[in-house]
Amino acid sequence: MIETLAQVLGETAKGPFAAGLVLWGDGGDGDVVVEAAPIIGYMKKQGWTKQQVRSYVGMRKHKGWSVSVVHQINREQPTWWTIPPKTTRAK
Repeated sequence: MIETLAQVLGETAKGPFAAGLVLWGDGGDGDVVVEAAPIIGYMKKQGWTKQQVRSYVGMRKHKGWSVSVVHQINREQPTWWTIPPKTTRAK
């Protein structure tokens, strides 16, 4: 499995922010957010995929939002974690 560390930069009514998130999966668009900074915690709570993060950030480019991969590693999949089926993921 691939673990990806990404950074979201953006601007809110309270000012600029930088936030980290961690995705697990096979390295494709279906990777799932498993950790997220509090300001973007809804991405973890709703089980967002990599594609959903990209789309959401893309809609906010005019506000200075961007997302970039900071680091990616291959790791063993934890025995307690499975990739949620596509039918149960947030849309």
